[in-house]
Amino acid sequence: MIFKDSCVSTKIWVLLGMITFVTSFDHTLKDDFPGPYCSRLNHCCQDRQDDCSLPIANTLCYCDEFCERSHESDCCPDYRTFCLNEPAPIQVCIHNGFHFNKHNTTRDNCNECRCLDGGIVDCERDLCLTDDSLVRNINSIHRLGWSARKYDEWWGHKYAEGLMKRLGTKEPTYRVKTMTRLHNIADHLPRSFNSIDKWSSYISDVPDQGKCWCGSSWVISTASVASDRFAIQSSGKEVVQLSPQNILSCTRRQQGCAGGHLDAAWRYLHKQGVVDESCYPYVGYRDTCKVHHNSRSLRSNGCRRPLGVDRDELYTVGPAYTLNNETDIMAEIFMSGPVQATLRIYRDFFAYSGGIYRHTAASRGSPVGFHSVKLIGWGEEHGGVKYWIATNSWGHWWGEHGNFRILRGSNECEIENYVLAAWPNVYNYFKPKSIS
Repeated sequence: MIFKDSCVSTKIWVLLGMITFVTSFDHTLKDDFPGPYCSRLNHCCQDRQDDCSLPIANTLCYCDEFCERSHESDCCPDYRTFCLNEPAPIQVCIHNGFHFNKHNTTRDNCNECRCLDGGIVDCERDLCLTDDSLVRNINSIHRLGWSARKYDEWWGHKYAEGLMKRLGTKEPTYRVKTMTRLHNIADHLPRSFNSIDKWSSYISDVPDQGKCWCGSSWVISTASVASDRFAIQSSGKEVVQLSPQNILSCTRRQQGCAGGHLDAAWRYLHKQGVVDESCYPYVGYRDTCKVHHNSRSLRSNGCRRPLGVDRDELYTVGPAYTLNNETDIMAEIFMSGPVQATLRIYRDFFAYSGGIYRHTAASRGSPVGFHSVKLIGWGEEHGGVKYWIATNSWGHWWGEHGNFRILRGSNECEIENYVLAAWPNVYNYFKPKSIS
């Protein structure tokens, strides 16, 4: 409040029941101090009249023309409506059928909306992970080959949040791009193949990066592929789910839930080794590493030894290798088990519900990210459309029960550019007998 006496410049700041008149007239004062004030005087004063005032909180407000100056106002809350006959300003906003008051907020999908003076609604304009328009545009494309849906799990999240916390694989490094590519000799590969059909009890279930929204596909897909290959190459003697949390928390110079490089994950598996999931469960955030790097023993790291196998060493793999082309990838899956693929992710991929995915113009202009998944097989439709079968890491609720199909042979979303695998160091079951 600015007093009209020798202390004109004195300001009394009011908090929690006190008021401050230091700017232009504030219509919202009437919400906290409904009065009446000027209407109780039943008249308004011209020029400056210090006795044309009423108590408010612990000070005075005025009903004279001087109360509203260019930079300061100490008018009573009802001065404009009573003395100037101005209509009361709109203090309620309506957005998507929802009513909310000034200074309050509501949400429109992923964006926060504020109620301003005059009932004006001001909303953020960030791109959301999903919305009705995206799904409608995708499903309106004639003969696309796949369908979209609006997932409740994506609603209310920004697209940038999805790129950061639902993917997690960094663009392949120069080391990966320049790896010597393995060529497989492949004869008489079937037109369709699914690892689950051939090794039903060896293929790990669809993983989920978790409700904590952790960008961990770089460790989830690595651990999943390696786990399947341990089971397959050991002929079922080592059916194990390796711990992605071990890699997430213990790999150095990576960003944990903000992403990492696949070659770093495979290098950790090769050089250091990991424990199993039951010993080091996945929690969906990067915690302090619980594995002793100076020990390669399961027991010394507090883990139970697997049943039926005389193993105490951590699980390790050989050096990771890349595959050269479509046929090499198919032969590798057919003979040795699932492989890991990197793909470029567009916004429409998050809305995938079923069918053979291909990138559409519905998300044109949106930023892109990288993701890693597990390729488990392939197939071909009657019309000759070829596809890969891949397991994602978003749980069973997404896609085709956690899996998706994507065009094969055309490097859709660069899925055939960087396909990795490694040979598991299974336990040696055939130790030579000692000669007495």
